[in-house]
Amino acid sequence: MSWLQDLAGKAENILTKIDQNAATVLTRQSTENGDVEAVEPLLEVTTTIPSAVENPPAAVKLPVSRALSLSVKTASPRGMVRSASSASHERSNFHEIETGGSVKSERQASSRRSSISSKKDGTVIEFNANPVVTSASVDTGYSLEKELAATKIILAEVKSERDELKIELEGALNQLSNTDHENRIKELEALCQALIDEKNELFVKQTSIEESNAKYIKSISELESIVSKHIQNEQELQQKLEIAKTETSNVTAELQQYRVRAHATLQLKEKMIEQLKENVIPSAMNKNGNVNSEQIMLIELEQLKNERQNLAEEISAITEKFERSKLQWQTTEDRFRGTVSELEAKVDELQQRLNVETTKLHQLDDDLGIKQKELHSAREELVKQRTAFSVKLHEKEAEITKLRNKMHNRPTSPSSDLELRLSSLTQSLVQKQNTLESITAERNALRLQLEKLDTQYRGVVSQVRQQRAPYTSSNETDDAKSQVPNFMVENPFDNNMARRVKRAYSSLDSIGIRLGVFLRRYPLIRILVIFYVALLHLWVMFVLLSSTPA
Repeated sequence: MSWLQDLAGKAENILTKIDQNAATVLTRQSTENGDVEAVEPLLEVTTTIPSAVENPPAAVKLPVSRALSLSVKTASPRGMVRSASSASHERSNFHEIETGGSVKSERQASSRRSSISSKKDGTVIEFNANPVVTSASVDTGYSLEKELAATKIILAEVKSERDELKIELEGALNQLSNTDHENRIKELEALCQALIDEKNELFVKQTSIEESNAKYIKSISELESIVSKHIQNEQELQQKLEIAKTETSNVTAELQQYRVRAHATLQLKEKMIEQLKENVIPSAMNKNGNVNSEQIMLIELEQLKNERQNLAEEISAITEKFERSKLQWQTTEDRFRGTVSELEAKVDELQQRLNVETTKLHQLDDDLGIKQKELHSAREELVKQRTAFSVKLHEKEAEITKLRNKMHNRPTSPSSDLELRLSSLTQSLVQKQNTLESITAERNALRLQLEKLDTQYRGVVSQVRQQRAPYTSSNETDDAKSQVPNFMVENPFDNNMARRVKRAYSSLDSIGIRLGVFLRRYPLIRILVIFYVALLHLWVMFVLLSSTPA
């Protein structure tokens, strides 16, 4: 719009110069011939204005006296647009006015007086000179009247060109407003379509991620069940192996004991047989049976002692076996209790994790519902704004058509009416510019709101991904970084100072987060820092309490 204002200013300056030069020429001629009085009007101006096709042409006669004192006003207000060709044409006309005393200028004025037709208003002005011979100064008055007629012709041309430029300005403004509204509507449609496409893509991605997560969880649960079964089988096999080992060791020990006992009994039997064989002959020789009975009793006593020893050894072996079985039973019982406690702890931990995940899932579902509602409301607002813009566009088009009809149907009015119309047009132009600025501000606000919703939606999606993929490695400072307030996040609308402040805040925040993570990771350093701070406070208190002021 700056080039339009520049052209309007140039056209206004040219018109003011033309009017001032014409006024100076007329005042000079009137002061030179001030003693001559006009008896009759010397010139008649006939103006024919075709108002419509049906109305007949109206002729208006304007008598102009020779002693008329002219004070020419500028007929073009500010804001009127003129082309460079019209300015050059006006300069040529002004050059013709300055050379009005010559015959060449008279011929040009007479040819110019014939007919002048404008492009838009259809105004035809005819001048008929009625020479009146009254005194000796008729020639000078006639030349003055011709110059006045030429200036009026130039003013009529200026008015017609002003009307043309006014119409062109209205057309350009209407075209600009229409193109702006169309571009804005296209941008809003593109934004709505982009939002819909992005929502569909995110929904497809979310469904695919949920399916993959379900598959992963199912496969992990199956693998965990298989691993637990294998572990149980291995434990059962180990227990069976230990039992078999103990049974084999017991059987081997019993076999060895049985062999020892059998060998001892066999030796005793052999000794008894040998002793009996040895004692049979002397018993036959000796007739005394008491000696044989005593020997038999001794042999049986030794046999009973051996059996007692064997029984004692068996009892000791059985007691050892009982102790071993008792220890084994205690170890198995302790192991069973440990496994039961571990399983209970795992079950509690899994239950807690399941509760936490369910709560997080409910929260994320609530947040997702809120974001979807916000997105739906934003889309409804965009649709409402689009309908409002379309309604405003139709209203403006209706106003433009009404104004065009008024301009076509309305006859040419005087300069005051034209000035009022130009002022109203400038006011409407200012109003349109204000509405355009407000619409651009609303568009920027909607863009900011859209960016904010996009960042929030991405944050929610990233949180869902982080919470549903516990086996992937994550950075420990992501949660802390995501807690940065929204007004401290950089955006393209910030100036240099705001960007520096936000970058300094983000750097300080990252340093604090890293320091907190470092202290959280190393508890010994945390204890040393706490101890150092406590010692420093105690030292300061000691110095403050022990020092006495001079």
